[in-house]
Amino acid sequence: MAFSERDIVLTRISKEYDGQNVLKGLDLRIEDGRITAVMGPSGLGKTTLLKILLGLEICEGSVSGMQGRKVSTVFQESRLLPWLTLKQNLELVCGPGCEAKIADALALMELSDAADKKPSELSGGMQRRGALARALAYDGDVYILDEPFTGLDEELKDRIAGALCERWRKEKKTVLFVTHDSAEAAAYADETVRLGELV
Repeated sequence: MAFSERDIVLTRISKEYDGQNVLKGLDLRIEDGRITAVMGPSGLGKTTLLKILLGLEICEGSVSGMQGRKVSTVFQESRLLPWLTLKQNLELVCGPGCEAKIADALALMELSDAADKKPSELSGGMQRRGALARALAYDGDVYILDEPFTGLDEELKDRIAGALCERWRKEKKTVLFVTHDSAEAAAYADETVRLGELV
């Protein structure tokens, strides 16, 4: 596939904590409009890489292709605000007048019946799907997701991830997600990056 000027490009990325290299001289191109999975053992900097892309970590090297992009994010923790209902959590990111978008996101994540429940009333898997629904409601053109399907049983994951990937491909979203599951990467990603082979 030909490179695009909208690709996200990381060049010579290095990051250390307390004198220990987490990333060293990483070069990576994330192709526009495709789904990329990032794999690698714990401690190799997968979450750090996502934080660098989001501008939450300072590093050596350069990142291009993120400027001016609308980014939907799911962190390892679901981070739903506990004093708001699930629907209100989604309203917070997409503003007034987006009832149809919220309803669509909740339906896709099979959470329509939980719209008026608070996070404490939801199981861990439902909270995870709530975080994904919030990312959908925000409707970024780039999605950066840290182990987005953790806590979902296999049957539910197949439905949810399959529906998400179908939509992302149809809408030509750029998606980068971290996973420890090689079967998950093979099933849902267009390309898999194994971080230990690049760093």
